[in-house]
Amino acid sequence: MNIENIVALSKQLQLLGFQEAGILLLKRICFKPENFCVLQRITKEKEVLLFNLYFERMQNNNTYTLLYYDVMLQKENTLSSFPVDGINPLELEKQMAAIDWEKAFSLDDKKLWNPDDKSTWDIELKISNIMESLSILENSETGKSIAASLKQKFWSGTLYQEIVGPVAAVKSKTEVSQRFFYSEDNLGITVDEAYRFLQNKWMEKQLQQKRKQADSREDESEEENTGASSNGLLKKKRIAPGRSKHHKAKAE
Repeated sequence: MNIENIVALSKQLQLLGFQEAGILLLKRICFKPENFCVLQRITKEKEVLLFNLYFERMQNNNTYTLLYYDVMLQKENTLSSFPVDGINPLELEKQMAAIDWEKAFSLDDKKLWNPDDKSTWDIELKISNIMESLSILENSETGKSIAASLKQKFWSGTLYQEIVGPVAAVKSKTEVSQRFFYSEDNLGITVDEAYRFLQNKWMEKQLQQKRKQADSREDESEEENTGASSNGLLKKKRIAPGRSKHHKAKAE
């Protein structure tokens, strides 16, 4: 195992804004995979940045290099207080916030369990109820988006994939993402630079949505005007034949 390579990669990540990544690299590189990913979760104010750093082994010298990272910006999502399929999203969010998910997904966490003492399995019972609520939400399109948003908010950076599989990709109006490639010839895009880029991309997305809404309203207005004009022409056409007979009678 090339310790110097791990140290160099760790320093590269520190320059980009990822702190204390050395142990994560060590745990993955010791298995000598062809490639691997490191997940990082960084909070900026009330917003969350989810980073997925992709590393690949170089065949010529048996070292690893950072090729790129994908980053997703999750804007603060205000969930509706109205029930969806009988589930209150805000209440479910509170229930999920009360769980230590990193500990819950860890299979190394050992504790005494007594089936006759509910306090020894109370957390697992709460998790079971939460999973049931998420399952109910996923039965509808609206609920799917809410469930995916809650899973990403609380499960990102944990070992959830090993327990329940990956979170289903659902297009969300509160997320923007981008891939940034890394080259040793330059420092690459830092965490702060990626955050500013995605903030700008988010603003652009909002402007595009406003334009679409404005265009949609204009189209509806034109259709209404066109419909009104058509009705006027129909009335004239209906009146016209009667007037023709009247004029004809006068002429006789």
